[in-house]
Amino acid sequence: MGRNTLRYVIILATFSVLGIILIQFFFLRNTVNLNEKKFHEATTKALNVVAQKLVSYNQQVHGSTQKVDLPNAVDQISNNYYVVNVNEDIHPGLLEHFLVQEFKNHNLNVDFEYAIYDCENEKMVYGKHLTENNDTLTQIYPTSKQSDDCLAEERLFEQHYKAQTAKLDCGLPVCEKYTYYFGVYFPSRSKYYSSQVHAWYVVNGFLLIIILFFGYTLYVIFKQRQLSEIQKNFINNLTHEFRTPIASIDLSSKVLADPKIIEHPQRLKDYSQIIAEQTQRLSAQVDKVLQMASIEKQQLQLDLESVELNRFIQKSIADFKTSQNGNQYRITFRSELEEATVEADPLHFSNVIFNILDNAIKYCDEDPKIEVRISQSKKGFQIEIADNGIGIAKEYRKEIFNRFYRIPTGDIHNVKGFGLGLDYVNKITTRHHWRIEVSDNSPKGSIFTITIPKKKA
Repeated sequence: MGRNTLRYVIILATFSVLGIILIQFFFLRNTVNLNEKKFHEATTKALNVVAQKLVSYNQQVHGSTQKVDLPNAVDQISNNYYVVNVNEDIHPGLLEHFLVQEFKNHNLNVDFEYAIYDCENEKMVYGKHLTENNDTLTQIYPTSKQSDDCLAEERLFEQHYKAQTAKLDCGLPVCEKYTYYFGVYFPSRSKYYSSQVHAWYVVNGFLLIIILFFGYTLYVIFKQRQLSEIQKNFINNLTHEFRTPIASIDLSSKVLADPKIIEHPQRLKDYSQIIAEQTQRLSAQVDKVLQMASIEKQQLQLDLESVELNRFIQKSIADFKTSQNGNQYRITFRSELEEATVEADPLHFSNVIFNILDNAIKYCDEDPKIEVRISQSKKGFQIEIADNGIGIAKEYRKEIFNRFYRIPTGDIHNVKGFGLGLDYVNKITTRHHWRIEVSDNSPKGSIFTITIPKKKA
């Protein structure tokens, strides 16, 4: 699959998933809004019926002729609080009976609290909390023939009910618009519609799992593609790095196989030197690959020693200058510290300095000039290695420390390598609990900064 094709597939799949999420969100929101509307309508109808029954009861028992405007009897004060204007005295026990009965008739199976406004004390009193499983009271709705007997029973019941409640303030807010009214509060109104949208929650849960799986699949695809490209580049680099010394050794061995080579001792010496150098080069490349494999398997054990930075860095620079890659170039050293001691593994620390210096020389299109500086800051000791090479673009400065990564240069490969050097540098500094960063060295080149934290007292 081509890179563009994969990109289009991912974009299309992403928009598809986002579309499904938006559709699910709108469906869920509309479902909740619809159930909110149904709850409000059912509550309003039930409370209107309760108001009508209370008025009818007063008319039959007390002979009242007061009528209530039923369409405007219910007033929604807040999302879960309603007041009902009856414009007459309200019997607490009878109100409870009618509320439980009508809520069941309208399938309002939710907890609720009710209270009656006491105009003398200007408080909501006779409050009571009822659960959805409460049974209705045994009070019987009176007929005209029973009104006289029920009136006496009602007074006794009312006295008993008032004695128990003692007109305690229930805490529900009052409404200044009416004088004779009762209030109904739904503390857990969401129960009414949460069960009805439960299926949507289940669907959204499955959708979330699908999205997570989709994201993980994309991650695996990108990771595998990256590993495939890394593997291809590594094999190409490995082939080149091994083929060149092998070809040199093969050619030199053929020359040395000629019996007449004995007559030319200088040529014999030169070709023997070529074989030795190329063999050493092959050995170094193999050691580098094996070394990185050992570090990856967490088998590396650091042999920490007390190291004086100034002397150690100067010795590392001197050793590098005497090596094959460093004997032709200018490397200067400058330190702001008289003495600085750190805990480090001398072998690996030296290899870190070698790798950075080697890269500074290899990736330079003019006479390399390298400056090594040691300073101290609030963060600790800092080792800066500044070069005048081709530099590193900002978008690649974090990537260069990844294994096998090499800055893309198209089909041009002026400098061959495995992309292991800076990965090794990063892992060694991390194992030491140090930090390495790359910055721009204006006007040209890069600065590698190793920060060594101070020892805790």
